[in-house]
Amino acid sequence: MKIVYRRERQLLLAVASVLLHSGVAWADGVSAEPPDVDDTGFAILSNATNVTHWGLGVGAGFEQAPYKGYGTKFSPIPLLFFDDKWVHAVGTTIDLKIGTWDHVSVALRGKYALGDGYKSSDAPILNGMQDRNGAFWFGPALAWRTGYGNLTGDFMTGGNKGQMASLDFGKAFSFGRLSIEPHVGAEWLSRKYVDYYYGVRASEARPGRAAYNGTSTFDTSVGARFDYHFTRHQMVSFDIGVAHLGSGITNSPLVGKRYIPQGKTGYLYQFN
Repeated sequence: MKIVYRRERQLLLAVASVLLHSGVAWADGVSAEPPDVDDTGFAILSNATNVTHWGLGVGAGFEQAPYKGYGTKFSPIPLLFFDDKWVHAVGTTIDLKIGTWDHVSVALRGKYALGDGYKSSDAPILNGMQDRNGAFWFGPALAWRTGYGNLTGDFMTGGNKGQMASLDFGKAFSFGRLSIEPHVGAEWLSRKYVDYYYGVRASEARPGRAAYNGTSTFDTSVGARFDYHFTRHQMVSFDIGVAHLGSGITNSPLVGKRYIPQGKTGYLYQFN
């Protein structure tokens, strides 16, 4: 249930991609892409010059919550950005770069998911439910850069909250300082993930809210992002789209929506 956010140029804000090694930065909402280099292989063995990029910004994300009567969720996005030959970090995401081979980049990723879960006071349908919290997720991530666009994917685990995997494709088109990138994505959510965030335990069942054991499911999304570069160091980004929730989620008595409008916007200043 996320819109995937990515790159084409020096800076990019907004996510879910995976460009690494040659100083390519990306993350949960922000990315930056310097000129291509020929360096390939393991990052730790690379002889390429270590160039550090860092920046600061601010952003916000919004989406309609799938829970009945919840409304729209707004989440601030911290945009503290750092990237060098071995590490990329932005906001609540950090990537350890493994290497690049034939335009395929691989990293180990860790991130904390802001905005996941709910409190029982958030909507009437959730009254009497135990709070569901966000999680720290970690796992491998990769990106394949081609002339037709960028294909990215990851597989993340969140301990007792299950696993998730995503696959996304986007192609950017540049018009001077403006770039437009249509993108599509698919996300698999494990049974444990769906059960934690959308299940209803026997102790939580009430009239009109039957017990429900979640099942694994697939979500899909489509959208477009718009990036405008004011200067070499400054840009703003806006990403908007819609996600389609799988039956494992929509069968839950907590859920009242199948299509979820989503968006992210942000500003980033890259110092070097």
